[in-house]
Amino acid sequence: MQHTTRQAALQMIQTAPVFTLATVDADGYPTMVALSPLPIKRRLEELYFYTSRQTSTTQNIQNCRQASLFYYQLSDYSSIMLRGKLTLVGNNAFDQDWRTALTDFQQQLDYKNPVILHFQTNSIKIRQMMTIDHLELIDPPTDERPH
Repeated sequence: MQHTTRQAALQMIQTAPVFTLATVDADGYPTMVALSPLPIKRRLEELYFYTSRQTSTTQNIQNCRQASLFYYQLSDYSSIMLRGKLTLVGNNAFDQDWRTALTDFQQQLDYKNPVILHFQTNSIKIRQMMTIDHLELIDPPTDERPH
């Protein structure tokens, strides 16, 4: 991936207000949900999301941690897809209390049993101005078999 493409991917990741997150349920079907990433630690390699422990997303990652993120930018018809691994993380994943980093919208959700999801990127596919580029960040995990 060229340096300018890498910069464009990072820019999209850092500014996207909402991603579509796809996980796989126990029956092997994809499940999608719109989630807002936490505003901190937005990098090509990782993103964090705030949700409830009772969601299908949280249930799905107990069986299969593989997931995809997708963001589409209507202003210039560009998009980014990230493939990787999704896990639940504890409060020690951050130097500060993650609750102070929530956006106004996330604070309004006021989940009774909140959790933080950590997305670790394996590969990125970005489409901009009618070109497609790919970036492999890490080798696929060997401890999981594909579903």
